[in-house]
Amino acid sequence: MIGILNKVITGRFYKVNAGFFLLLIMLFFGIIPGKQAIDLQYAIMQAITGSYAFLGVAILVWLAYNIKCISFFIKEIHMPEYSFLVNLQALDNKKQFYVLLECQVGLYIPSLAYGIFTAMVGFKNHFFPQAVLVILFQVLMVLVGTLTYANSINSTYKKPFINLPSFNLFSKKSYPFYLLHYSLQNKKGTFIGIKFFSLLLLQAMVAANADKLSKEAICVLIMFLISAHSLLPVSYVSFMEYELGFLRNMPIPTLKRFSAFVLTYALIFLPELLFLIWNAHQVLPLQIILSLYALAITQMCLYTSLLYLKGMKSERYTFIVFGLFFLSLLLLASTNLWALAAIEAIVSTVLYLYLYNQFELPGEKKE
Repeated sequence: MIGILNKVITGRFYKVNAGFFLLLIMLFFGIIPGKQAIDLQYAIMQAITGSYAFLGVAILVWLAYNIKCISFFIKEIHMPEYSFLVNLQALDNKKQFYVLLECQVGLYIPSLAYGIFTAMVGFKNHFFPQAVLVILFQVLMVLVGTLTYANSINSTYKKPFINLPSFNLFSKKSYPFYLLHYSLQNKKGTFIGIKFFSLLLLQAMVAANADKLSKEAICVLIMFLISAHSLLPVSYVSFMEYELGFLRNMPIPTLKRFSAFVLTYALIFLPELLFLIWNAHQVLPLQIILSLYALAITQMCLYTSLLYLKGMKSERYTFIVFGLFFLSLLLLASTNLWALAAIEAIVSTVLYLYLYNQFELPGEKKE
């Protein structure tokens, strides 16, 4: 039975959340060089076990991840194709507990492993009370997940051996985060490929120009990376207008619809922002880094709005992207980046508000 659970629950969990985990790996190890990334994680583990405040933050993160695991399990077992899992009730309580325990460990293993390493760092640095608390909390999370699964499984002809409250948080996705979920699930290949390419280029630039990193080189590379992300608005507009076309009949303000794109782009460019703050703060002032971040968001929003133009085809869109890329390069030297970002923000917002209600779907969807 555990083999079936591993296939339909654990395996599917990591498949569905592959984008989420790869994004975390890029954030942890793709922004800074390898040894520095390991040193940073070690410092974080020291902070967790050396301070009750940091420990509290870590506990909240581990709890949030456990809620994610539990919510996924409960959602899956209530899907029609997995209704056969109700047969787990035929197992005696002891065997059922061990089967569900193994399933929970399989789902929770990333946090469990990080917690164990954190506890080891705490013991090494003589932070014994905090290290013990980390271990006890990890054990608690595993037990809570296991007992919650048992409570959910034993719901028809067998009473659960322990009653727990209903645990089904985060089952609904709010409108502003639709595009982010779409990126990490439906378009994870494209999304991860673009982010990996982006961070790889930034890392290569820093490695090749460690002693002579220049402001101009960074700005040019950022503009190139913004253009490299121009594939995403095409997918997002297609998703919102085809798969979620029914939302046009919902009373959602046009500005709120546009804000979903803005929020998504703001989150998408966070890895580049963190990379520049960590690696280029000695070359670029923080306000220049933030202005490049704002410019990335507004230019993506401008790409999005332009896709609502009548008769916008891939060739025309590609030409516009290249045109904006070279125009931005020309303006970098003579124009304040904040002013350029503000102009693009205004133009993209006005265009979207004007074009959204005039947009008409073609006779059939184009791939």
